[in-house]
Amino acid sequence: MPEGKDLRFRQRVRMDMPVRIRQVPPPREYVEIKTTLDVSRNGLLFRTRETYEMNGTVWVTMPYSVRAEDKGPEFPATIVRVIKQSSGDIEVGVQFHSAHADKWNHSVYTIPGKPTTTTEKREKNRVRMTLPVRVRSGMSLDESVTLDVSRTGVLFVSSQPYAIGQKVFVVIPYQPTGMISGTLVEEPAEIIRFVERAGVRGVAVRFTAREAPRPY
Repeated sequence: MPEGKDLRFRQRVRMDMPVRIRQVPPPREYVEIKTTLDVSRNGLLFRTRETYEMNGTVWVTMPYSVRAEDKGPEFPATIVRVIKQSSGDIEVGVQFHSAHADKWNHSVYTIPGKPTTTTEKREKNRVRMTLPVRVRSGMSLDESVTLDVSRTGVLFVSSQPYAIGQKVFVVIPYQPTGMISGTLVEEPAEIIRFVERAGVRGVAVRFTAREAPRPY
């Protein structure tokens, strides 16, 4: 059973993302690099073998790249969920402190005070989150940021002349600084729609190799 209340104020989406977790005393000073199981605008879930205490404070860097010269800012968070697995692993849920969680959603995708209406079909839950992304079509590279993400696709900002059905290759999260040539993992995808709000054009892509559910 989970220790403490399972607090989920936002939609979560399953996503493998490198993350750096730094514990601070009490109980101890410790740093580890893990991969997320799921993320939301205001928190994340990861698996570990280290000890974390409920309501403890950690500092989170996400996305994290060990090769990048700029490791990115740390966000303070609170441990809100600790689940011990039969394997000996521990699933730890953290919630970002609200002021910092909002930095993940400085998106122009939503117009304040105006409800979003849409008829588009969304098979998987989406999370509004700003992450660096690179989209490649042939020899053309488009470096941008996401407006929202899901397990099966992303919506990103772009003014490039894409076409519905166009095949592209996506790197997310994208960390260009300090990356060694050939280490970027591209995911095949296709353009499925365009969204324009507040003068910003969003391009939605669907990952074509993520149809099967992941074994979580």
